[in-house]
Amino acid sequence: MKKITLLKRSFLFSLAIMLFSFTHAQEKCGTAELMKQKLKDPVFAKQYAKRQAKFEAKFLELQTQKSNGTYKKATLTIPVAVHFPSGNESDRACLEAFAETQIAILNADYTGTNSDFSDWAAASSFYPGLNTGAADVVFCIATLNHPANTDSDLVEGGPAVTIGYTGFGGNDTDAKWGGYMNFLVKDAGSGILGYSPLGGSIANGASVVIAPTAYGSGAGCSGYTPGAPYNLGRTTTHELGHFFNLDHTFNGGCTGAGDSIADTPAVANPTYGTPAPGSVAGCNNPEKALTMSYMDYTNDTHMFMFSAGQITRVEAYWATIASDFKTGVTACNSDFTVTANNSPVSVCSPTDAIFNFTFATSGGYNANTAFTATAGVPNNATVAFSPTALSADGSFTMTIGNIAAVTTGDYTITVTAIGTTTKTLDVVLSVQAGVPSATTLTYPANNATSIGSSSFLTWNTAANAATYTVQIATDAGFTTNMTTNTANTNNYTATNLNPSTQYFWRVKSLNGCGESVYSITFNFTTAAISCTTYNSIQNNITIPGTGTTEHVITSTLNIPDNVSITDVNVTINVQHVWAGDVELKLTSPNGTEVILLANSKCDDGTDDIGVTYDDQAGGPISCSTSAPCVGGTIQPENTLSVFNGEASTGNWIVTATDGYPSDDGGEFLNFNIEICGAPVLGIEDTKFTESVSVYPNPNNGEFFVSFHSTTSQAVKLSLFDMRGRLVSKQTFENNSNVFNQKVRFNDLAKAVYILKIQTGNSETFKRLIIK
Repeated sequence: MKKITLLKRSFLFSLAIMLFSFTHAQEKCGTAELMKQKLKDPVFAKQYAKRQAKFEAKFLELQTQKSNGTYKKATLTIPVAVHFPSGNESDRACLEAFAETQIAILNADYTGTNSDFSDWAAASSFYPGLNTGAADVVFCIATLNHPANTDSDLVEGGPAVTIGYTGFGGNDTDAKWGGYMNFLVKDAGSGILGYSPLGGSIANGASVVIAPTAYGSGAGCSGYTPGAPYNLGRTTTHELGHFFNLDHTFNGGCTGAGDSIADTPAVANPTYGTPAPGSVAGCNNPEKALTMSYMDYTNDTHMFMFSAGQITRVEAYWATIASDFKTGVTACNSDFTVTANNSPVSVCSPTDAIFNFTFATSGGYNANTAFTATAGVPNNATVAFSPTALSADGSFTMTIGNIAAVTTGDYTITVTAIGTTTKTLDVVLSVQAGVPSATTLTYPANNATSIGSSSFLTWNTAANAATYTVQIATDAGFTTNMTTNTANTNNYTATNLNPSTQYFWRVKSLNGCGESVYSITFNFTTAAISCTTYNSIQNNITIPGTGTTEHVITSTLNIPDNVSITDVNVTINVQHVWAGDVELKLTSPNGTEVILLANSKCDDGTDDIGVTYDDQAGGPISCSTSAPCVGGTIQPENTLSVFNGEASTGNWIVTATDGYPSDDGGEFLNFNIEICGAPVLGIEDTKFTESVSVYPNPNNGEFFVSFHSTTSQAVKLSLFDMRGRLVSKQTFENNSNVFNQKVRFNDLAKAVYILKIQTGNSETFKRLIIK
């Protein structure tokens, strides 16, 4: 009996829709006639009235919450199933993709992120005080735990899109699909684009019916092709509004109940076609019909919004039936990401820093997400975001301003995005102090002469400089023999300078923001090469004629002058029976050894040695059969040129070794060294600050540095060898007006060094002898 009654009701409803289509050719929505027929059933009418009373109470509650600011939004994920009862399984791939086109439209339309939503800006002037609405919702086609005994071709993980399934019957309801938002794409009747129950039942498996020519957008599939002017999916948006308890804006005309929403103007009739905003009068002058509302009848191109009141009514519907939605059937995770596109950003004061970000949503995320900088913003800086919030995919910027008042350095700034969840990411701001100033050269003084083959070049520290470029050339135009070098501090050691040559030099300052102009050019002239002969003072040393171990004697000559060696010649005189027993070796202050005469050379019994060693001599040793056995000017066993480039100052040692101690003997008479070169460093002691004292000097690597101080800045000591190479650095605190500090350089070789002493912008140099 119940079955007969149900079939009878289904037949009567279908007949009513068909008759309605013939008599209302201009209508496109069958909801009003559907509800008229349904409400004739007293059981349905009673249940409906009960549901509506509950709904209206919730609607009033939400209106109150929104007016007093206590309403809290939460993203609702609605599981969706789409049904094509007349479709062909062979078209599944096409129909599944086609189904998704409509879901994307719903997600945009109900969240106010549709592309044509921007048209409201121009239309809003006709509707003073009316605000648009946007819901926090995600429509998601179900992919998990599909209902049993429906479409056998549904697979786990695949979308809930049935094809050829006819389980909804004549009343467009299927309990198997209870808990889903069902869209039934089928013939809705002649002239009817779609219909839906007003305040439909999710629990019972009710559906929204859409004609095959009005569902979705794009090219469609076989038998399902969207047709203009209803080819943008807005029919489904409209009919789904009915399911969510929205009535037509024109309901009841000017004398009827309307749509029960205060912010939608009352209108006499539906509006068709493509009316301009504000072109249709409302019932109450000067109100205008809200023709662009999804709940009117205009073409799809001309409906693009819900009012705030309409969305509140939809949210009230959801609140009353939220527990009816099926859970565990969707894999949609509503979320967002924020990506920094250009961090780190480096700016030069006073330029603003602009960071670019990408905001991307997934799973239908559409909540308003605000951006702020929550940590790490430099003192005195300003922060501005544009836009300040997003709810759909897009980009935004963060501008850090007032950089002129920000201390230079690197800053890690935390950017926070606050939506349904809160996310943070860090970006790095590097503030540089602007283009550096030009510098002034200080040493050598302009037109200086007698500068060594290696020389310090110094200049004043430039404000904001990170590095310096040093150019040296032999012409004022810097085109001849020009070299370009980089210095990290305000000094540079020029090496391998040619003697008796005029050099021109200049310096510019650089940092990440740019570079200064070059300094005023200075010039200096290097000293000429000179040769000096130094005579030994440890002379007439006996070489014993008896013993069991070889005899080794040394003669040391200290040379106080300091030049960079270009040539060394040495003359040695030895009286010794059987000169072939003797080996001769020369050692420089730097520890370099050169064998002059090898043992057993000229081992023919001839006595004595009186010889000059010179790399430029005509040839090697030629033994004589008469004394001296080794004589004349000859080339040494090893070349003396290995001394070239070393500093001359210090102890030179000649070592004579008698390899046959039990026989013969003799006397080391004397030697002399001719050293040619140019001064190593052109540093004049008169340039040094007179108050600076380094003592004791010479020393064993431990000494004191003392001077009167006018600054509390740290004291930096840099030690260079005589070729200008940095060998050690130390830094000390400076807390009084008299600096007195013990310094230790115990691990350095015995030699002459240059000690650079710097505090603040003051610096000086001292020769330091470690012995």
